[in-house]
Amino acid sequence: MIRKTNPRQKRLFDPFQGLFTTADLTILANGWQGLLRHVLLELMPVDQLARHFSPVAGAPTKELHSTAALVLIADFFGWTNHETIENFRFRFDLKFALNVDPGYEISLRSLERYQKLFRDDDLAAATMASVTAKLAEVLDIDVQRQRLDSTHVSSHMARFGRTRLLAVTTRRFLTQLQRHENADFDALPEDFRARYALGDARLFADSATPAGRDKSRQQAAEDMRYLIDRFADREPIARRTTYKNMVAVFGQQCEVVEQKVRVRTLTGGDRIQNTSDPDATFDGHKGPGYQVQISETCSDRNDVQLITTVIPQTACEHDSDAVVPVLDQLENSGFMPRELLADTAYAGDQNVQAAEARGVELIGPVPGRGPGGECDPEALTVDDFAYDETTGMVDACPAGVMPAKCEREAATAKTRIEMPASACTSCPLLAKCPVRHRKGVYVLEFTDRQRRAAGRRVEQKTDVFRDRYRMRSGIESTNSGLKNRLRMGRLRVRGRGSVFRIVQHKIAGWNILRAAASVKVRALVAERMAAMSPWFEDGQNGHVFDWIIGLKAVSDVARSVIRMDWSKTGRLRAS
Repeated sequence: MIRKTNPRQKRLFDPFQGLFTTADLTILANGWQGLLRHVLLELMPVDQLARHFSPVAGAPTKELHSTAALVLIADFFGWTNHETIENFRFRFDLKFALNVDPGYEISLRSLERYQKLFRDDDLAAATMASVTAKLAEVLDIDVQRQRLDSTHVSSHMARFGRTRLLAVTTRRFLTQLQRHENADFDALPEDFRARYALGDARLFADSATPAGRDKSRQQAAEDMRYLIDRFADREPIARRTTYKNMVAVFGQQCEVVEQKVRVRTLTGGDRIQNTSDPDATFDGHKGPGYQVQISETCSDRNDVQLITTVIPQTACEHDSDAVVPVLDQLENSGFMPRELLADTAYAGDQNVQAAEARGVELIGPVPGRGPGGECDPEALTVDDFAYDETTGMVDACPAGVMPAKCEREAATAKTRIEMPASACTSCPLLAKCPVRHRKGVYVLEFTDRQRRAAGRRVEQKTDVFRDRYRMRSGIESTNSGLKNRLRMGRLRVRGRGSVFRIVQHKIAGWNILRAAASVKVRALVAERMAAMSPWFEDGQNGHVFDWIIGLKAVSDVARSVIRMDWSKTGRLRAS
């Protein structure tokens, strides 16, 4: 049976009366606890969770709002499951935030089940979207200017070199083989088993020279192929995950040439880095793991800045491919900006054009170097020629001379001009001009992409561009805060589903922390706390409740007998 309670529902008795002083309640109201309980708890994805339970049969579920919020908070703070259960049992501020009674409990198994539901249904993304939308509404966030960047995330796995990856993958297969098919394990050559003895943690780590390391790597590759061929026809063994991992790693790291095993020289980044987390890939600058694409508001009129977009990815995906997915998510969430600040990796011409088609100006340095590099900052470029945007033709060169001939290929978006030789030979700008002398003709060829890049390079040298672009660097402090304050740099889980869930929840928690510091949010929380307070209050003696509702017709003497005072010790006594 499904159990869910409206978080905005009033209570006749306050279960936390006597646990918190007035100062304590002020701290809770101004922190993430009050914001979660009185504003965000009702946004938890309880309808999606409820689909997994019968509305009429079975034991009652845990209260879905509070349990979903517990998964969010545990991921946000980076608690282990055992730490989560311990904090839920003993931390009263946590139960206050989750709107559950002090005696309410949850088991480790129940917590793991709800975490699996979040992981399988990608509910963390839904939670992040709903929380951010609500906070943006309350704070009246200006989303017209945003900044984009990525940050690297490591899962809870060891970093292996290629030799150790091959050796550890083989050992894990042998461990399972010995455990489930001991006769097949004993049939392996003795020296083979000795190389991967479970008590030896070195695994080819004693090679001190490059030649020795190459020899060890070759030996590990040949051993892996030997096992793959030996058990390829053994159906029960070939179905095991450790065998499939061994086949995958061998195919990525090695190749067979003329019946000989050869370790590949280059493998690329989209490769298994550790079989304990087969979803993690490799980035040449930051190493193995995952990455997160983040866009954040950066308007001066905002009290606080919120992260509006979160796209977790594997580490091998390039930043240049992230602009369109980010714009898609921003459009779907209603946070589409007018200006998007990004670094060089995002600001290629293709992305600039894709953003412009959606009414977004992508602002960032032009990738690569211009023609001739940066040797002569005063050199002329294609942008210095008078260009007609409507016809695609060049009207005049920087010296004001009209081209003798101008041609344009619409299919390739390429323009070719020929300048009069009489004008170019005597032109004082010839040394700095991009026009080149070819077979007696002065020629300039360029594409629309080259022309746009030249114009952007000129623009990015101006003070106006520097003033607009200076806000982008603020996202670096956000990335630093996520890693230092929320420990997002290295997570305690492995696997794509768990990593993505925790990343979404940590960034949702980051937005909650930022919003909790806002005066607007604190005022809203205070208003809702007052509305949620018990129905009858006494300023001197604390909370005083009518034991029976609707006794206005009863005499004052009778009311004094049945009126009760909830003391700080939690007992009822006659007043």
